[in-house]
Amino acid sequence: MRSLFAIFCGLALILAPLRAVWGWTEERQLGSYLIRSEFALRDVQGLVDDLGDLQSDIERQLGLKCEPGEIQIHLFKSKWSYNSYLSKRVPEGTKRQALFVQGTDAGRVYAYRHSGLDTDVRHETTHALLHTALPYVPIWLDEGLAEYFEPSPGLREKGNAHRGELQWAIKLGWRPSLEKLEGKRTQAEMGKNDYRDAWGVMHFVLHGPPEAREALAKYFEEVQSGKAPMPLSQHLRRRIPNFEQAVIDHLK
Repeated sequence: MRSLFAIFCGLALILAPLRAVWGWTEERQLGSYLIRSEFALRDVQGLVDDLGDLQSDIERQLGLKCEPGEIQIHLFKSKWSYNSYLSKRVPEGTKRQALFVQGTDAGRVYAYRHSGLDTDVRHETTHALLHTALPYVPIWLDEGLAEYFEPSPGLREKGNAHRGELQWAIKLGWRPSLEKLEGKRTQAEMGKNDYRDAWGVMHFVLHGPPEAREALAKYFEEVQSGKAPMPLSQHLRRRIPNFEQAVIDHLK
């Protein structure tokens, strides 16, 4: 989400949630996820079911292998409770409605109950899973993929609001600028339209011509090799010379 961000730090002891101190209503182990909640998880069973499939969805769509040791998901009953918990652990997180924190021992997702809880948790858990599959994920790609996987599975291809936003922007002369996105280095540099545009590029890559998927696979291969990868934009242009127009035609 545009108001979300990923924080990377190694303060595992500080961040480690202690049930005895906080008093979670329910804890559930779901594969590599340890879900801690201040309310009954039956209230969000649809979300729990989606989380169970999210890793396989990401692996299938991206051709990656996620290898999470443990991902802890913390669900709070209110914004006040969320802020109270984070103020002592990740103070800057209180400015957000959900976040992902990478610790040395586990990835941690924090979110509070509101109408967008399901979307927030899927978005942040996507970050957590991606960072177990790749040693490095550029911020624009990290957010573009999190935006793609944040809706429920049936809405990912055609139900994201970004699709309508970009169709309108295209009427006003919008063209994708992947190189501009690749120049972003921090969360703070990502504006509202950058999230939308990153989603648009990734939707094209995942649902456009086979050459686009080939470019992504080659890029991931280079990232996993440990060497400095050639930018994804260059991989795409090598295979799709009219890249910008192809993205526009796809999103129309």
